[in-house]
Amino acid sequence: MAHLSPIDYATASDEIRAEHDRELALRGRMTNMKRILLHSPAAHRIYAEWFTLRDLLKPTLDDRAIWLFSKAIARRCAPRSP
Repeated sequence: MAHLSPIDYATASDEIRAEHDRELALRGRMTNMKRILLHSPAAHRIYAEWFTLRDLLKPTLDDRAIWLFSKAIARRCAPRSP
């Protein structure tokens, strides 16, 4: 299995630093998984959109309903194997 190291903020590109700073400003923390995803800022933004969806649904749905809705979206978007 391949091992990916978290990004090093000091040597990261401006694009990666900007995405890192945006995540800290929005959510106040940066996990190791997010630091690894930041090797691709686009991948990190896609992952982070789940939190945006959750925040939009929170006033209407409880946590379990949000998880079930998210799972339904993921299953619908999953590629079909022949």
